[in-house]
Amino acid sequence: MALNLDARQRAMLQDMGITFWGPSAPPAAVPAVAAAAPAEASALPAAVATPAASAAEAAPQPPTAVIATATAPDPQPERAAPIPPAMDAAPTAPQAASADAAPAHATPVYRAPAAASAPWFMAPLVHAYAESAAPDAPDAGWLVLVECADPADPWAGDAGALLNNMLRALRLQQHPQVRIAPLTRQTPGSAAGHPGLEPLAPALQAALATHRPARVLVLGLHAARAVLQRSEALGPLRAELHQLHGVPAVVSYDPAYLLRAPHAKPGAWADLCRAHALQPPTH
Repeated sequence: MALNLDARQRAMLQDMGITFWGPSAPPAAVPAVAAAAPAEASALPAAVATPAASAAEAAPQPPTAVIATATAPDPQPERAAPIPPAMDAAPTAPQAASADAAPAHATPVYRAPAAASAPWFMAPLVHAYAESAAPDAPDAGWLVLVECADPADPWAGDAGALLNNMLRALRLQQHPQVRIAPLTRQTPGSAAGHPGLEPLAPALQAALATHRPARVLVLGLHAARAVLQRSEALGPLRAELHQLHGVPAVVSYDPAYLLRAPHAKPGAWADLCRAHALQPPTH
């Protein structure tokens, strides 16, 4: 089957990088024909020179286009095209960029260490339901660790109201030993404005040793990372049963997050049920 392509079609294939192979005159003969045509045309009478010149102009074009198409694709432009000059300069751009241009890239890189270095504190424990409070019975109670905007009042705001509903869904309002440990993350020097705050690690260890809860419920990704000294995402932390000084601990969603993502509430309920089913630790 013959492909009758004119010069325009062949040029389009060449621009698209498609090599077209077709019958053509030998490459060496093309320049000779193209160079001899004007000389022969000038030697002929005017009546004959015109058709010959037209034929000379039309005839060399197809072979020339074929040869150009066959030799034009060069691997160099194809390798260089995907790497524009702007990308070559990208690795060094942050060093030369001004402070106004950097925040979009600097935010996750340079602010994260500052947030991670802010110390965590634990406020004094709060009886979730004071009307049901009773003397400690070893290995029977709950300890709920949750980040609170107001360490003095874990029930404050919509997040506190949702936390109350979560615990009441397990009927913990009838449990005599449900304690909440409000957690807060402070910058150095600002903890003085909240009396009773203690560094998280020693305060948590003392609370576990004193009250010996049957289980610990840690709510929120940031609180879980601070308590467990881990860096995984919330999903892996939720899937694992943890141990805090011999006490089993379950990680779940922060009430503040559940307000923004109601679709996660079934998962939070499953976590609460799993914590409720935990057996007291053996000593």
